[in-house]
Amino acid sequence: MRIKGFISALLLLTLSGCKSDPVLVQQIGDLKRQLANHRAAITMLQSQVTDGLTLALCSPELKQLMDDVNKECMLAATRGEVGSCTTKQIRPAVIGADPEHRGRFLKLMSHLPHEVLYMANQASAVAPYRMTRLEQLAKPALLDNTVFLVVSSPELGDTEAARRAKYVEDLLTSRAIPSRRIRRWVYDFPANPKDIVRQSDLPGIAEAKELSRGVWVFRADC
Repeated sequence: MRIKGFISALLLLTLSGCKSDPVLVQQIGDLKRQLANHRAAITMLQSQVTDGLTLALCSPELKQLMDDVNKECMLAATRGEVGSCTTKQIRPAVIGADPEHRGRFLKLMSHLPHEVLYMANQASAVAPYRMTRLEQLAKPALLDNTVFLVVSSPELGDTEAARRAKYVEDLLTSRAIPSRRIRRWVYDFPANPKDIVRQSDLPGIAEAKELSRGVWVFRADC
């Protein structure tokens, strides 16, 4: 910032009648080149940090899964919309990424930061503690490639799955997550309790008991 301010001051002097001074012109040129080099170095450093965090936070299998699904899915038409994917587009990529090739989606995704919100058919109310956990998931700073996967099962129909997904997407955007960072996966995933690692991801006492009623939110820094 100091270099940029100095350049501005020198340019002001130039416009004031010093533009014929070859020494001043040379100094301005040198400072411009230094500023360009600093910007390039910062951009490279940001890229290296992002790549390093991606390797640390996202396994090769999940990185491949994200890449494969992104090739098939409908991206958002505008920055204010959410991209969406369907079971047909997602399942082949999940089976390919699963080391056992059994399509065990929840087991594959379980190590990513995530939360799940259970909602009964046509209902929108969720347990307060689930809302608090979702807020904690959305709070950390976003990397350049951070996305939130909102996964809703179409067991009760695509319309109901989309409604629940939209409800959760609105919760995320109200917590300062840009829509362009959200992906909607309407995915008929196998819901097996054995694939769930965290006890807190299972339905609570007052929640819908079917695992397919849960809307899963995964933070993927891939």
